[in-house]
Formats: sequence, C-alpha cells, structure tokens
Amino acid sequence: MLEQLPLVWKNGKSQSPTLPLQKIKGGATDVERRSVVKSLQDGVDCGVLYYLTQEEKYAKCGADILFTFIEALKQLEVRKDGGMNSGWMFPTNHLYEARVIGAQIPIIYDFVYSYLKQGGKVYDLGSSGLVDFNFDDAQETFKTYIWLALNRGLLPSNWPVLESSSLVHNTLALDDRKERAKYLTYYTHTDTQNQASLKTVYRMFENEGDIWPESLGYSRHVAAYSIYLMTLLDRYDPSLNLGDKYPNIPAAFMSYYDLQFPNEKYPFFGDGHRNYKVEYSALEMSYLLGKLNKNHKLVTNFGNYLVSSLNKGDYDRGHLHKRVYGAAPYYVPTQLLWYSKKIESSADVDVDPPRPRTKRLEFAGINIQRNISTANPVKNSLMAFLGGGSYIHGHASGIDMELYGQGHVLGVTAGKSKYRTDIHENYYRIFAGHNTVISNGASGSKGDWINLGIDNVQAVDAEPSYYTDGVSPKHSFSISSFYDEHNLVAPAHHQRTMALIKLSETQGYYLDIFQAKSNADEQFHDYVYHNVGDSVNFTSSGIELPLNEDSNRYKASNSLEWKLQSKYKHPGWHYFQEVHSSGVIQKPIEALFTAAKLSDKKIFMRAMMPADNGIEITKVSAPPSYGVGKAYHKKTTPTFILRRQGDAWKNPFTVVYESKTEGDDFTVQSVERINANDKFKGVKVTVSVAGKCLTQVILLQDNIDDVYQGENTGIYFKGRFGLITLDDDGNVREMYVGRGSKLSIGNTSLTANNAKSSAYQSF
Repeated sequence: MLEQLPLVWKNGKSQSPTLPLQKIKGGATDVERRSVVKSLQDGVDCGVLYYLTQEEKYAKCGADILFTFIEALKQLEVRKDGGMNSGWMFPTNHLYEARVIGAQIPIIYDFVYSYLKQGGKVYDLGSSGLVDFNFDDAQETFKTYIWLALNRGLLPSNWPVLESSSLVHNTLALDDRKERAKYLTYYTHTDTQNQASLKTVYRMFENEGDIWPESLGYSRHVAAYSIYLMTLLDRYDPSLNLGDKYPNIPAAFMSYYDLQFPNEKYPFFGDGHRNYKVEYSALEMSYLLGKLNKNHKLVTNFGNYLVSSLNKGDYDRGHLHKRVYGAAPYYVPTQLLWYSKKIESSADVDVDPPRPRTKRLEFAGINIQRNISTANPVKNSLMAFLGGGSYIHGHASGIDMELYGQGHVLGVTAGKSKYRTDIHENYYRIFAGHNTVISNGASGSKGDWINLGIDNVQAVDAEPSYYTDGVSPKHSFSISSFYDEHNLVAPAHHQRTMALIKLSETQGYYLDIFQAKSNADEQFHDYVYHNVGDSVNFTSSGIELPLNEDSNRYKASNSLEWKLQSKYKHPGWHYFQEVHSSGVIQKPIEALFTAAKLSDKKIFMRAMMPADNGIEITKVSAPPSYGVGKAYHKKTTPTFILRRQGDAWKNPFTVVYESKTEGDDFTVQSVERINANDKFKGVKVTVSVAGKCLTQVILLQDNIDDVYQGENTGIYFKGRFGLITLDDDGNVREMYVGRGSKLSIGNTSLTANNAKSSAYQSF
C-alpha cells in the first residue's frame, strides 16, 4: 500500500522518502494527489477497523501510513513568513491541505495510539525494516498544523471554518492535557487575526433560518463542517453544550430545504448551483446534536426529515457514503461510530416536511414565495424567487427573479460560468444575466466583495408574512425595493411587486409589477426576462409583432474597461446576440416561450403585457443558462427586454406569466391596466376556469393608507394590495386584502383584522 504513494527518494533510498509538493507548478499530478488523499483515508479506515475488531493487522496498516506521512512532512519546509494561504505539503494552499492532510493525520494517530503505546512497531521505507514510532515527531506535526490553522486564512470568509477540522483534530491529538485545553479555545471562543472561532461564526446565524452569508455551495460547507465539529466536541466534552448554544447552525439545513423549488432544485443566487445532493451526514449529526443536548426541536425536525427520506427510499442507512477525494475532510467512518441506532419521528412520516409559503434571507435580500398544489405538486405548484444583495460570491443583479412552472424553473437567472473568464465576470455576475431592471443602460456595482457590491434588496411587505400560513390559500404577494446606488449614469430607485394567483389545483399565474425611476436628465429603464426554451415569439392583438434588426442596441458596454475581479463592463448586455426590436407599441403584447426538450411534451411560458402608453420590446439570444435541463446546457437562452423612456414608476412594467404543458389550455384571456389620475393602480385580469369566465381586479398602491375608488366599477379599496374575483354575472366570488384595511364593491365588503392588516373571504 505504501509503495502506491508517489514517493520521492533522496540519497539513494538511504533515508525515508518524502512526498511531492502539491498544487504548485512542477509538483504532484492530479493522479498523484488523489493517491495521497486516498492513502490517508485508508489509514483512517484501518484505525477504525482496529478500534472495532482489535485485530493488529489494521493497527499496523494505519500506523505505517501515519509514520510515512510524518517522516515525509519532516523533510518539507513550513514558511513561517508565508502568505495567508501558504501551507506545508501544499506550499500555496493551506486551505486545501487543512482538509485533506491536516484533518486526517491526527485521526489515524488517535485510533492506533494504544497499539503504538504498547510497543507496536512501524515500517520504515528508508531502512526497509521495523522501527519504533517517534511520538515527539508526531506531536510536532500536530502543533505545526495547529499553528498553520491559527496563522493562515482570510477574514471575513468561510476559510476559518474550512480549516477548523485540522485545528480541532490536531488539538485533540496533543498528549498534553493543558495544551489541548489551551488550543481548543481557539475553536470554541477565541479569535486570531486569521482564524474565527465558532462563537464568532455563529454571529452569522443570529436568527433561526439564517445561513452562512455566501452562495449556497460555500454556505452549506460552513454549516456541515461546523455541525460535525460541534458533534465531535459535545461527545468529547458534554459540558461544552455546543449544540445547545448554537442551535441555529444545524437549523440552517432546514433553511436550505426551505429554499427549494417543488422539483427540489435550488434558486440561483450568486456563484451557486441548481442541484445539491442532500448531505445526510449533516442531517444525522444535527439529529444527534439534538439528542446530546436534549433539544426537542432539532430532534423532531431532523427526525421527521430523515424518516421521510428513509420511507421514500431516498436515503439508505445500510451503506456507507461514497468516498470523495477532493478538498474535504474524511468523515465517512462516523456513520459506524456515531449515528443513532434508530431515527425517531414525531408521527408516521410518508411525505416530505412542508415548506413555508414565504421565506426571507436577509443577507442576500431574498424573498421566496410559493403556493403548493395538492394535485401533482411538482408539476402544478407556483413558486417565485426574488432577491439580490452584496456578499461573498454574490452577483450584482438588482432585484433578480426566477419563476417555476410545469415541474421546471422556467424563468431563469443565467447562473455562472468558469471563474476568471470574461463572460463570467461581464455577463453572468452582473445585471444582464439576471431577470431584473437596468436603469439608464448603466446599473452597476462598487465596493464590497471584488467590487460587486450593491445595496441589498429590501423587504417592503409580504403576505403571508415569513413562516406563516397566510389568510388566503390562493393568493400571496411581496414587495421588494432596491436602490441602484452605483449606476454609472445616475442612481435609480426600483420596486418590484410579485403576486402568486392560484385559480385551481392545476392552474395559476404570476403578476410581476416593476417600478423604476431615476434622476437622470433623460432616464430610461429596461426590464429583462430570460426563459429556458427553444424560441420566443411575439404577437399583438393576435397578429405577429414585426421586429427589426437592431444589432447596435446593447454594444456600448463592450467598450468599457475590464479589470479582473475589479472593474466590469456594466450592465453586461453586450453579450446579447440576434437583437431585434419593435418601435413604440400602444397595444397589448404577448410573448410565448416554447421548450420542446424539457419533457416528452412541449412546455410553454406566456408573458402577457397590457396595452401601454409607450413601450418598446426587444428579442435577443442570451448566453446559455447554467443549471437548466441537459438539452439546453449549451443553447442560447430566449430573452426579451422591455424599454420605457422616462419614468417607469407611475406607469410600471407589468407582466402576467402563465405556464402550461402541451395539450392543456392557458387560463388568462386578457390583461388590462387600471389607472386613476394618470397613475397606475393595478390590473384587470380575465381568466377562464373550468369553462367559466372570471374577472380578477388586482389593486396595488404605494401605501397602506392610500385609497382607490373606481368611478365605473364601484370598487373601494384602502390599502396597499387587494384582489376581487367576479364571475361573468358580476357576482363577487372572493376578496383578498393582502395588506390594507377595507375592500368593497357594491354591498359586499371585507374588513381586515387590525393585527394583520390582511383578510380573505370566498363567497
């Protein structure tokens, strides 16, 4: 086994070999690095097998691997004056080394310690014979990795957490009890210039539902590694009670669950991914933490989740998780040593735990809205994601948006590309790659992480309130605001209202109202929407909308200066191709997106825009969107852009979105604006449900005390958001006060509960 390592011999094999340096030019190959990582994982497995069986052959195997690595490291230099990421075997990447080398060596030591203390010999490759194990060299190795963890790293970031397994493992391997106690404080509550303690990390989890403030891939690692170490230390010293002190860290995994679309894909925000495997090891340890600390809520939440996964066949506790040889500590053996014998649930759990209808992630400015159908929920449910903020691996997006339909995320954010490339920096990471509004052709970013800083999207209002059931089973709305502070021409104010309107268990639509205004002398605003598919076609009043070639419309941003991770070509729309535009349009517009390759039937998304007093529409092919169905991975993304010259606040962008599968019918028949005193007040949406024609009047006002009184309709509304559904005979079928005090038509009225300022009634 040892000879499978990429050994580096010196002096004609007269001394113990070392190992090649990793992650540097001229160093180890990827194959050689894999063999190094695999060997240490083999050593851990051997140690665990010795512990379980007491068979010395396993102790000898683990001890030989341990000795070989310590002898190799002794011959390598640790630069005490190195940079923030300089290491030992990885001279320029301690962050990687801490996970794959530093975290594993002390684990092997702990498991074979009793064998070595009883006089067990180790095989020395240099002398080709058995020798005594050098405990002093082992202790120096552990202290060196502790020193590296405390003196390398970057704050504020996830680096300290990624290094913490090495810090804690090596600390617990120290023979001196006082030294163990001293260095353990650097994980539990004492910070250094380069290393944040768990106490400091927890500040990012102040509220239940908080997650580590980075895009999801990075955030999930922070939570998983922290949960593992909390479990380890609560087993080592129950008086620490880390699981009880810091319960919101394991609770983050329920928060990740709460973010998912009905098809279990994730919204795109920042440099994230659409898919993540369920980290059952973190869920098991969260359950165990609850048990260790008698935390009933953790036990119940994670017990129900795990039992649901077991009942569905999604999770198999009878097999060890597969090994990985990338940049991750090796935790697999904990399945044999730590996991509870039986997972208990609060009831018979045959379905997934329910997700909240609304959710907020403050650091990323995210609002999640969903309305889950009881009939084929994956296909028929509604869910919208809105958000934008400034955080590590975040994007400069303004108020971004994604829409779900027919079992897929259809209205898509572009996602990500290869780091450090032109297109990733100047399209995927900035405004044009998102479903947002660009003001003055110049929405931009400045400061914070690599100069992608933007003001966070703020939550103005929402019903249901976060984590509540809401007053209506069919309706919800949210209002988000954004200050486009770093616009290259002049700052702009943005406000987006998203409403989910459910018509039946299989039908519903989205209403998107986007307001924008700027103090630029000649302001204009562009509403951008990307939808996965093969094509998008436009009609107006049933007639194909003529579009003309407009290749220069978005090219100006390409002339801006780009400096890697510093200066960007805002807003990034020079990447749009096949640009065709209309003139100013007064009539209603329909955009129909077609995706023929998402399923065995075509899937459509229709965007309906009411008649306007002056809007232009442009059709483009945007770069491929990341994380879409396999058939569309490399295909351009059909996209439209609406442009309004002048203020878009009193007369906002207004779009109704509805999806369907081939063979089904659209329900929305028409959309009309409602204006009062030359100001937008809402829309009238005509729908056909089960052969019946219904009219929905949806009202939106700036403030909760604003009053609308329809001259011809008899409608009175005092509030911010309200809805009335009328049948074909003018009878009231339902009323919804999302936020307000009173809604009435004729002799029928609805008064909101003062505590909630919201109400719903069906008739």
